[in-house]
Amino acid sequence: MSRSYKIKKNPLISVGIPTYSRPNSLRRVLLEITRQTYTNLEIIVSDNASPNADTEDVVREIMRNDHRVKYFKQLKNNGPVFNFQFVLEQASGEYFMWAADDDWHDKSFIEVLYQKLLADESAVVSFCDFDSRDENGMLISGYPNFYKILKRMCQPSKFVRQVQYFILREGSAKPHPIYGLIRRKVLHGFSWIDFVDRYGWNASDVLFVFYLMAQGRLALSNQKLFGCTVDNLKNYETNRSKWNLSTYSNFIGQQLKYIFGYLKIANGLVRVALILLLPLKLLEIIYLFAIKPSVNLLKSYFNKMVDRGF
Repeated sequence: MSRSYKIKKNPLISVGIPTYSRPNSLRRVLLEITRQTYTNLEIIVSDNASPNADTEDVVREIMRNDHRVKYFKQLKNNGPVFNFQFVLEQASGEYFMWAADDDWHDKSFIEVLYQKLLADESAVVSFCDFDSRDENGMLISGYPNFYKILKRMCQPSKFVRQVQYFILREGSAKPHPIYGLIRRKVLHGFSWIDFVDRYGWNASDVLFVFYLMAQGRLALSNQKLFGCTVDNLKNYETNRSKWNLSTYSNFIGQQLKYIFGYLKIANGLVRVALILLLPLKLLEIIYLFAIKPSVNLLKSYFNKMVDRGF
């Protein structure tokens, strides 16, 4: 098939961009999306009540030259869960994707992902290899092989696919296919509000991808067409209070709710397998979020003492 797409011959793809008070990176993302080689798009921007006019100005400027962009300004900030749900509800395309207002997209990102879904009826979401970047787009090294991790989500067997996903190391590429291209029929009746109410806010994106894995497999491109921005200030996040017994207990509770969320989503033999593997996952969580931070804190304290001559 030709790389030149004609609107009449290709289905509409909806791109939902939830945003809040990040006009500079939003401008870049909007330009990346509007310049995609796949052109039959509707681009839905939901501004979660940004306090300044910069965000709206950026979108209005691009809208003057591109009728595919739709802009919605929320009257109050209802949080990211609401915003993710809102752009989904506005979508009318046969395919849908969320686009973060700070990530990076190659000009053929949507085209390649569409071709992947078109060629694989058993897949419900498509994604590609990617890298990690800072806010300026500079590559950050030290991350694992994302493509190798994503390949485990491509298994034709639902049982193998979900079990392998469950045992994947936390903090790897587990949540990233949330920004892939999804068949919108798979999202029919889906509610982020209900999903988070049931499974919690913590790692809800990871559980969402696990939910997708129950519907079908991932179609994966080995091309690096996406960049994930890491370690940047997420303006939509509320300020975190200092750690104390109450906040720590709440954090542990969220972690447990997250782990047991897998069991709620899974069914049949998948649920049985996850129950058997549950102790290993609990040990991993304890190591990552309790033992490892404590060890690093002790190392930091010891190094400071050495520097001071003790």
